[in-house]
Amino acid sequence: MTYLSDRGPAEERNLALLGFLIVVIVAAVAAIFAVFVIKGGGDGKVEAQTIREYNLEIVPADIDYGNGNVWHAWTYKLAEDAVGTVPGPTLHVNVGEKLVVNVVNKLDIVHSFHSHFSNYDMESDGSQLNTISGIGAGAMIPPGESWTYEFEPSEEGILYYHCHSADGGRHITEHIHQGLYGGIVVHDPEGPPVRDEVLFMSEIGFDTEGDSLPPYIMNGMGLPGGEHALEQVFLESGIEAVAAQFNKTVPLFESKVGEEMRFHVINIGDVIHSFHAHNVKHISMGTLNGEQWAGNLLPLVPGQADTLSLTFTKPGLWLFHCHVVAHADAGMIGVFSVAEDTAGEPSPGGQ
Repeated sequence: MTYLSDRGPAEERNLALLGFLIVVIVAAVAAIFAVFVIKGGGDGKVEAQTIREYNLEIVPADIDYGNGNVWHAWTYKLAEDAVGTVPGPTLHVNVGEKLVVNVVNKLDIVHSFHSHFSNYDMESDGSQLNTISGIGAGAMIPPGESWTYEFEPSEEGILYYHCHSADGGRHITEHIHQGLYGGIVVHDPEGPPVRDEVLFMSEIGFDTEGDSLPPYIMNGMGLPGGEHALEQVFLESGIEAVAAQFNKTVPLFESKVGEEMRFHVINIGDVIHSFHAHNVKHISMGTLNGEQWAGNLLPLVPGQADTLSLTFTKPGLWLFHCHVVAHADAGMIGVFSVAEDTAGEPSPGGQ
């Protein structure tokens, strides 16, 4: 048996060189492995996570329905926008990206940003449990303060966000129905480009003035009297007066024959609503996994959402409305303006 002390200088140099080579090889393998992981399997494409960032502000906004009827709403808006809207901005993010939402509260009571994502950290919840647990207490945002919420979506679909505060002597439902809600569309980055539109169905908030406001609204709009009232506007003042109601009291979406539209419908209200559009198949991309809703009617319990694939086959002005018909009569009506596709093919949509 040979002991270390019996080895000559040449043998010891060889052992030292061997040890050095082993260290170099291990380091090289580790480096190659690291590059392999970063580049996603050695295909040369870096897969660093994309950050999709939004800066939102919570601000007041007056929504004018005409003839002295005004809703003094609470709204989310993009920091660069002049005014807030109901619903708030639609946030878009791809599967695999990180969504970062910075929110500043410019109102005089506590508000928050609560999403319907899953698998996020407690600091991004935006609920009373942040205050109770002490984890991310600032997610319930005091007046003049800000908070950052982070999410990492793992599957495509429609989600939404809303305030979860009950500050100021108002229940959570009042904070929401005062206008503090908006949509989140999660896209499949490998999917084809498709146009996305979002429609919220709700009840109107409490802070209003005037004696002819819609109790039920879609995207913040409503026309008391519904389709009959719109017809009366036409009979009294012509088509120009009807057009003046579009995107003021009556939501309008423009499309082309053959153009697929992903129409995301959310009931943010406290009562049952339903969605029906005239003369188009209601294909459910969420709840029914590509099947058609029976009767071409999407039923929506409070808080429910679904994505409809709508492709019109005929040009024209086509109504949509809540098919709880009393709600339509109270204001929940809208119009699709569908034109012939002169180019001969659907126009691409998407972000």
